[in-house]
Amino acid sequence: MLQGRHGRDVKASLAVKRLYWAAVWLAAMLVGTKAYYLGPPTTLADVPVYLRSLAAISYVDALFAAVVWAFARGFVALLGQRHLTARSLPLMGALSVAFAGCAAIYSIASVLFFGIFGGFLTYPMLSLVGDVRMVSSSVSAQLTGPVVFTLVVAPLAYAALVEMSVRVRGSAQDGWQARHTIGFAVLSAWLLLGLHGFSSTWATRQDRRIAENPQWVLVSSWWEVMTGEGTVRLNDEFPATDLSDFEPIGPRPVVAKRRLPNVVVVVLESVAARWTSLHGGPYESTPVLRKETAHSLVADNFYAHIGRSSNSLAAILLSTYPKLGFRDVTEEYPHLPGTSLASVFRASGYRTAFVTPSDLSWAGWGPFLDARGFDELRDYRRLPCSELLSSWGVEDRCMVDGMLDFIGQSSNRPFFLMGWTTQTHHPYEPTPHAPFVEMPREPVPDQYELDRYLNVLRETDRHLGRLFDTVRRLGLDQDTLIVVIGDHGQAFGYPHDTYIQGRTMYEEDVHVPLMFWYPRLYRVPARSKVVGSHVDLAPTIADLAGIAPAPDWQGRSLFDPRHASRAYFYVAEDRFTLGLREGPWKYMLNLREGFDELYNLELDPDEQNNLVQSQPERGSRMRQRLAAWTEANRRQYEGADTPKRASLGSSP
Repeated sequence: MLQGRHGRDVKASLAVKRLYWAAVWLAAMLVGTKAYYLGPPTTLADVPVYLRSLAAISYVDALFAAVVWAFARGFVALLGQRHLTARSLPLMGALSVAFAGCAAIYSIASVLFFGIFGGFLTYPMLSLVGDVRMVSSSVSAQLTGPVVFTLVVAPLAYAALVEMSVRVRGSAQDGWQARHTIGFAVLSAWLLLGLHGFSSTWATRQDRRIAENPQWVLVSSWWEVMTGEGTVRLNDEFPATDLSDFEPIGPRPVVAKRRLPNVVVVVLESVAARWTSLHGGPYESTPVLRKETAHSLVADNFYAHIGRSSNSLAAILLSTYPKLGFRDVTEEYPHLPGTSLASVFRASGYRTAFVTPSDLSWAGWGPFLDARGFDELRDYRRLPCSELLSSWGVEDRCMVDGMLDFIGQSSNRPFFLMGWTTQTHHPYEPTPHAPFVEMPREPVPDQYELDRYLNVLRETDRHLGRLFDTVRRLGLDQDTLIVVIGDHGQAFGYPHDTYIQGRTMYEEDVHVPLMFWYPRLYRVPARSKVVGSHVDLAPTIADLAGIAPAPDWQGRSLFDPRHASRAYFYVAEDRFTLGLREGPWKYMLNLREGFDELYNLELDPDEQNNLVQSQPERGSRMRQRLAAWTEANRRQYEGADTPKRASLGSSP
């Protein structure tokens, strides 16, 4: 009996030590992944500053490891060793090591992808994944050999280190309490150094969210969604007249033009105004569009509401503000009430079509577009290209081929045609054998990705040239309005430390190009400084075409003297940030952190000088308008159809 008790005591001791070393090596690996993010110090003199920065972005991770240990150790103490069998003690130690190993590999993956998403993976982001096949190209582009090797080897190395530590120190009973004391002292010192470093240096940095613990971010975001805390709440008082920005346009008389023009709308996927040749930047990425401005009006201050294509589709097509939420409107509200721009033209006798080289099964686009006034819906399955360029679709060339086929169909009816590109979506897969063009560039950190992106955009622009040429060749140039617009922006780490899309509301994320090519009206180049947004596009197109706008549209024509020169936008993935452009001023409010920013874009187009402290009244007034938007949006979607709930990882 004594031998049995002794054996159990030995196993209990090993299990307790395994819990301890599992936590120690977990903390070491979590801190190590943040050290990888920082990179090594340049010189020995930089080491003190480096350690303070490392503590600032990893002290929460060290605390997480301590909490994991305390929870497991407390569970053992709560049950008592006499209630734990000789088998259950080692099992519990093994489970703790397995859990910590999974936490370690998750942290490594999170830090590796932090630079892409600008934040750690959250439940809302997971719920948006939907069709995993569609996003596979974007994910696989990051899974390089070293990354895969690290993800495979790291958990094995972690388990080996824990077992080695347990076995090497397992026979030395004396000094065990001292090791606990030393571990607690190191943890306390790291926490104090981290708190000081974060508050003094990292709290205002663009990449400050690297200091968060990725496991906690995922769990807390899930909890917020489950408890309803993931909705926008801004309870500031505002004048009742502020709600007029979001009221339907109502009946508007329109004097019909003598000839109804053909209308073509081309939406450029993930294209910000900054990366085009239309707004004075250094990039020669859209030479065709720049040339065609000779017969166009270019809107210099036009905005997307959010960096998400599905919500941009709803805003562009229905002239409605998307719901202030984290889900795709097209999937959550497939039967969202509203009059489609295509329906307005079809009711006026137009033949209509929607063409994309992508997949209409993504995020419920197919069902959303089904009853929106299009005679034809064509995705990559109905285009003359069969080989996918990436998981997002075929070449944009194929979309232009489909559009030209539709235009060339003999008919005495005018046409409304909408095309939505895809090739400029990450990972910016270039057309095979297309020549690579070196372009002047700003000091962008990720030059490889930007060069791919700009060359893909230039190739798409070249094929759009075929669209303009065909319209001229068919003698339709005086009877055709061609609109080119971006669905949202794309970030490459300059002038702000953010990448991909939808993570911020800086200009590279929400300021989009907009060009109205209409030789009948614009015989010389024209520019507009009016501030507008996606909801204003449909009324503006209807105005130019001489067709009455739908009474339920929330936007206003850019040519309407009653149009308020304002644009509203937001970010909603793991937190809500609301923004407003009004005249030259731009205001942004992070609801989670309570951090706000105010810029004068005429004097500071790169948004480097935050004036919120020096202009408190202006910031306060613009915040009131955002409060009005949240209230109007709540009322709007309370009356919408019961949403289709998106389940985690479900396919559209």
